[in-house]
Amino acid sequence: MALTVGLLYNLGKNEPPADGDPPDAHAELDGEQTVASVAEALRWAGHHVVPIEASCNIWEKLQSQPLDIAFNMTEGVQGGSRESQVPAILEMLGIPYTGSNVLTLAVSLDKSTSKKLFTYHGVPTPRFRVVPPGKRADLRGLRFPLFVKPGHEGSSMGISPESVCRDRQALDEQVTRLHRLYRQEALVEEYVEGREFTVGFVGNEEPLALPIMEINFGLCPPEHGAVYSYRFKTEWDADGYYLCPAPVGEDLATLLRKTALNAFRALGCLDVGRVDIRLGRDGLPQVLEVNPLPGLTPAFSDLPRVALAAGISYERLVNLILDAALERYGLSPALQSLSAIA
Repeated sequence: MALTVGLLYNLGKNEPPADGDPPDAHAELDGEQTVASVAEALRWAGHHVVPIEASCNIWEKLQSQPLDIAFNMTEGVQGGSRESQVPAILEMLGIPYTGSNVLTLAVSLDKSTSKKLFTYHGVPTPRFRVVPPGKRADLRGLRFPLFVKPGHEGSSMGISPESVCRDRQALDEQVTRLHRLYRQEALVEEYVEGREFTVGFVGNEEPLALPIMEINFGLCPPEHGAVYSYRFKTEWDADGYYLCPAPVGEDLATLLRKTALNAFRALGCLDVGRVDIRLGRDGLPQVLEVNPLPGLTPAFSDLPRVALAAGISYERLVNLILDAALERYGLSPALQSLSAIA
């Protein structure tokens, strides 16, 4: 069924960092290659694609262009709930869209709220504290080493080897740095020192769990350590740094998938998502965060990597996300069982 699909995105090149912003200020925004690749994948399935950049006049753009559905890749303009801005407009205009809804997108970018929901639903996650700008961290109940990151960012923004703090002085310095650069609260959580994995999902009622991927820190320079930083993602993208399928036994694989699915459902994710997990000292999974708007850069972003390991081409992955949304809105017949795809 050929549809008119609005491809909604924010281009990084059109949002240069302002004076005083951190160098990774717009790391989460998409490049032209990614937008073009998603558009081509949708055309591969026979759809008519209308690219729409989600600038501040997107309301007018959406009103002037009839769409059957929007393929949402937007990161928003500004603010702690920015990923929910365009979906809120789409809902006001009655336009169906792919991916999670307004509430899930707002909650998932607010890391402390996500962790509170994980706790409520029994999803294991590191203990944490929130440190408002200008304040000093209250560390009661926490033990070093601790990990510090911005409270409302994605794409490993603000993450570096210095995020791992092994004493109070290092912690105070890192919190102050993040407050200054990112102008938002900092999240301080207990550092989970074990192996790191990511689990991707596509679908809804019984989502397909894509092959588990392990981040291989063994190839990093010793001074970098086991930190999935912005530098790691941009400099070390060779396959050797990403082990997929992860070298784990079936018992651990089952536990990782179950934990990830519980986190995916705890935040109410729809159609697609990715869950980042580390193993604690006891060998059990701890959920770091959930990304309901995972990157789709071919041969680079985590989700296309794990899909390829399942034998799912990039074009098929993009259209599985679209098809999941179409089924959810009742705009297409029931999908083939996702469990049969991989």
